[in-house]
Amino acid sequence: MVLQWHKPTEADLHKIYEAACVSRVNGNDASYVNIYLYRKKFNTELCIKDGIVLRRFIRADGSLTYAFPLGIAKEQDNKASEALPEILAEIEADAEANGEALAFSLLSEKQKDTINDLMPGRFSFEEDRNTADYIYLSGNLASLSGGKFHKKKNHVSQFMRKHSEVQFIPITSENSRDVIAVAGGWFYANGGSGNSDKEYELQIIQEAIEKKDMLKLYGGILYAEDKPVAMAIASAITEETADVHFEKALPGFDRDGAYSVINQETAKILTEFKYINREEDLGIEGLRKAKLSYHPDILLTKWHTL
Repeated sequence: MVLQWHKPTEADLHKIYEAACVSRVNGNDASYVNIYLYRKKFNTELCIKDGIVLRRFIRADGSLTYAFPLGIAKEQDNKASEALPEILAEIEADAEANGEALAFSLLSEKQKDTINDLMPGRFSFEEDRNTADYIYLSGNLASLSGGKFHKKKNHVSQFMRKHSEVQFIPITSENSRDVIAVAGGWFYANGGSGNSDKEYELQIIQEAIEKKDMLKLYGGILYAEDKPVAMAIASAITEETADVHFEKALPGFDRDGAYSVINQETAKILTEFKYINREEDLGIEGLRKAKLSYHPDILLTKWHTL
């Protein structure tokens, strides 16, 4: 079979979500929102057939790397369905047809072990700590109960003492421009102009808000003194795990504890999910420290083949 690839479209979103649910994955790379919004940045292509979603990425040098198939149910720990060996063979044939050696990226440890079991000795694997996902129990982030969250509760209290008319309002069509206002304020305050990654992120946030209903986004805006000072945007990876894609606070308000407040308030509207994935730290020391300070229930490591 020759695999037929296409760029992610709006018609693919529910298929990706359903496949992620079947696979019971919780990595942010399997988020239909991320796959769609970052389709251009990562040159993502999809092949979807019989509920199976294949992903490949075209690197800057033109080479290909593949993600683990979505929609493959696991019979038990690390034991894939009988369809997987055939699917992996088709992926390998696709790589060979493009003059490429088969390569995988964004593998969880279980996915890495599954590939190693089915293709023994074929690959060496390397962990990329900077892309590990921080995954938390939603109830912990919403309640901040217990001694380990004492500092976070203090940050929330500090913000409430320093500011008046504090309220968190879910994103609607009427207030969505306030999301862009916060994102833009953060962008200019953090040297965004001329920084390609930050410029691209701002564009993606704008696209996400424009298509918020189609993407079925969650999230909200934190107001203080009737001014939007922080925002968060999230969506479902599966029925069990939500993904917080963006979280921004304006300068000054961030030092007063706005991030602690927006984090908790967003978690409160995501309690239908067991887990909240707050994505990776990208190797940024301050971001790593902040994510670890919330005591992740799972640190989902990611691996790639060498």
